[in-house]
Amino acid sequence: MSLVPERLRPYLAGLLGTLATGFGHLYLRRWLRGFGWIALAFAATIAFVPEGTLQTISAGEAVADQADLYPAMIIQLVGAVDAFVLAYRETSGGVDPDVDVPIVSDAESDTVSCPNCGKEVDADLEFCHWCTTEFAAADSDSA
Repeated sequence: MSLVPERLRPYLAGLLGTLATGFGHLYLRRWLRGFGWIALAFAATIAFVPEGTLQTISAGEAVADQADLYPAMIIQLVGAVDAFVLAYRETSGGVDPDVDVPIVSDAESDTVSCPNCGKEVDADLEFCHWCTTEFAAADSDSA
């Protein structure tokens, strides 16, 4: 059971992504995407932020020209927006195309295997009660 209501989940993901690059994705359990944003922020900082500015920050002093930090700040802002949009799509009922969601039909057995965590789940449920991955229901037109 989640301590955060579903309607607040996108805002929390965006807030965590704003506090630290990639943390919003890690909160959403998008591990690879989160670590990708962290690596991108690290690479952009090394490539575009002058070494003198990095030494000033590590010494705990104030940065004279804050424009030097814009590349890292832009990466962090875009990552936070990406985490917000991912969480918003999940809570609004949209199925993310890069997540493999099983199609459950009435003709299958009593249990199915969740593609996200691999545990057995009752086929009558519309989600995995272990990891909360939603299942797509098969449309049956026969009456």
